[in-house]
Amino acid sequence: MSTHVTSGSAALAALLALLCTSVGAQVPPPPSPEEQQQEEQWIQMKIDQGESHASGARPELGPVILGNPTQAVATLRVGLYYSFTSSGAYSEFFTLSHPFADISHTAGDVHVLDGATGKQIAAIAAGALTHVTFDGAGYQVSVDGVFLGSFGGPIFFKPTQATNEFRVESIRRGTTAFVPRYRGAIEISRGTPTTAGRLNVINIVELEDYVPGVVTNESLNSFHVEALKAQAIAARGYAVANIGRFARSGWPFDIVDSSSSQVYRGVMSETVKGRQASTDTSGLVASYNGQIISALYSSSFGGHSEHNEWIFNSPSSQLPGTNATPYLRGIYDGDGVAPDFTSDAGIASFWTALQPDTFDDCPRVSNARNRFSRWRIVLSPGYIRTRMNLSGRSVVISGNTTGTVTDVEITRRMGASARAAVARITLTTGVAEVRGWDNLRNVLGRSEVITPPLCTGSNIIAGFVLNNPSVVEVVRNPDSSLSHVVSWGGGWGHNVGLSQYGSNGRAWSGQNFLEILKGYYTGVDVGSYPIDIGRDPGTGPPTLRQQFMAPSARGTLVVRSTDLKGLRVHVNEAWDISLDEAALGSGTVSVDLSPYLVAGINSVQYNPVGRDGRATVTVAIE
Repeated sequence: MSTHVTSGSAALAALLALLCTSVGAQVPPPPSPEEQQQEEQWIQMKIDQGESHASGARPELGPVILGNPTQAVATLRVGLYYSFTSSGAYSEFFTLSHPFADISHTAGDVHVLDGATGKQIAAIAAGALTHVTFDGAGYQVSVDGVFLGSFGGPIFFKPTQATNEFRVESIRRGTTAFVPRYRGAIEISRGTPTTAGRLNVINIVELEDYVPGVVTNESLNSFHVEALKAQAIAARGYAVANIGRFARSGWPFDIVDSSSSQVYRGVMSETVKGRQASTDTSGLVASYNGQIISALYSSSFGGHSEHNEWIFNSPSSQLPGTNATPYLRGIYDGDGVAPDFTSDAGIASFWTALQPDTFDDCPRVSNARNRFSRWRIVLSPGYIRTRMNLSGRSVVISGNTTGTVTDVEITRRMGASARAAVARITLTTGVAEVRGWDNLRNVLGRSEVITPPLCTGSNIIAGFVLNNPSVVEVVRNPDSSLSHVVSWGGGWGHNVGLSQYGSNGRAWSGQNFLEILKGYYTGVDVGSYPIDIGRDPGTGPPTLRQQFMAPSARGTLVVRSTDLKGLRVHVNEAWDISLDEAALGSGTVSVDLSPYLVAGINSVQYNPVGRDGRATVTVAIE
C-alpha cells in the first residue's frame, strides 16, 4: 500500500487507524513540546558533530569493531573532551587535551591519590573543588584555593560512597551547556599524544553504569522502550569491543565521550526510560558466529536498508565492494509484501510516496515525527554543478564540468534498496558521473533551499544532507533546456543495519528488542558478550564471571573451541556443567541452559582446563 499525504489531521488519523489493525500494534502518543525540542536538538547534534563512530558513519576513524574481550569486562576508561576553545567560546567536544581540570563531588569523602607513589594526597569533603594542572614536570593540585603540592601522577579521585557522583566543573555538555556528573572514579593523566602542558580527564566507570549515559544521546528518549533496549545493546557491544582502541595510539583511555566513539554525557543525560532500557538488557550484546557485531545504525531508512558493501564499499574504488558482511544485509523494513524493484514503475511507486506499511513511516512513529521517511527536494542546474565540482564528488567521463547541466540520469542502482549507486550528469561541456552513497547524497540528496516535509514536522533546512536519492525527475523548460531536477528519496543516514525510527515503529507494532535486533541484523544471536578465553602456560586458572539478563529464562551456552582440553561452567552459583576434550572436539558445542536460568539477572563462571587451547564462549538468550 502506498499513498501521498499532503496535509490534514483526517488523513493522518486514517493512516494511524489503518496501522492499528495489525496484531499488537499501538498508536504512539503525540510528541510533547519538550520531545519535539529534544528531537530538533538531537538532529542538530548529528548535523554539527556527525554521526558517531559507533553508528558506522565515521570510516575515517577506522573499523568500528576491534574484537571480543579476553576478560569479563567490569570497567571502561572513557576520555572526556574539553569543551572550550582558546578564545573561551563553548564547543562541546573541542579537544582531549585540557588546560586544567576542576573536580567536585556529591557524597562522602573522596580520596585523592598520587599514582606515582600510591600515597594519598588528601581526603576531600563533598562540595570541595579540586583544581589540577600540569606544568611539564608534575601535576599541581589545589583544593579550594589551597595549594597541596606537585605530584608525579596520574592523579586518582576515588570515592568512598557508591552513591557519589563526580562533577567536572571545567567542562560543559549538551545544548544547554550543563556541568556533567559521572559515576565511578576520575583520573587525571597524560598520554603520548597529549598536548604539552595539558592533561586528560578520564571517567573510570562500570560498563552497566556507562550504557544509560549513551542510550538517549545516540537515540531519542521519546522512542518506545523496546527500541531503546535495542540501542542499549548496540551501545554496550560497541563499548566492550572497543576497549583499548584509543590506548593503542598512546592515549590513557579506551574510548571517548564524543561521536568519535559514541556520545556519552554521564548521569545528567540519563532518563528513566534510558535506565530501564539499560537495566533490562544488562550484559547483553549482539554477536554473529561468536564475534560481537558491528551494530551499525542510523536515523531512518525510508522502509528499506542496503547491503553494507554498497554503502561502505571496500575497496573504495569498487562498487559494490568485496566486503559483504552476512549480518548487514539490506531488508524491507515493513509489514506485508516487499516492494517490487524490478521496474522503474515499481521503484517510483515505493520511493515517491509515503508508505504506511513501513516501520519508520511518519504517521507510524508519530510520537517522534520522522519527517525524513519520504522527502522531495528541488535542485537547480547551477546548484548541481557546484556540488558535483567539489573535490572528489564526481568523475569526468568526457570533456569537462565547467558548462551548464543539461541532464541527470541514474545509470546504476544499489543491490537491495534500488537507491541510486551511480548518476550520470551531462553538461554542455562534457559528461561526469557521481558514484557511491556519500557523493550522491551530497550532490543530489542535499537540499538547496528550505523545503517543506512531505509528512509532518519542521521544514528541511537549506543545505541539509539527506540520503542518496532513489528517483530523479528531470523537469524541462518549453525550449527543452533543463529547468530543475526533483530528487525523491527516503531516510536520513547511511541505510545499513538498524533504523532508529524503524525500531520505534517496530516496537509500537508489538516487537520486543530481540525481534527488533534479529529483524535488522541477519542471523545474529543476542546474549552475553562473547569472551575469548584461554590459559597461558604457567598461569593460574583464568576464572571469568559474567552477568546477563535472560527475560524469558531461556538460553543456550555456545562454546567455539580450538584445542581446549576442557571447560567447567558454573551457572547461578548452583549448577555445574563440565565439557571434556571429546565434547569440545567438534569445534562448536551448544548446551541448553534453560533449566538453570532465571527470568532476570543470571551469572556464569568459566574455568578452562589445561595449559593450552582457546575458546570463545557466550550464552545466547531467547
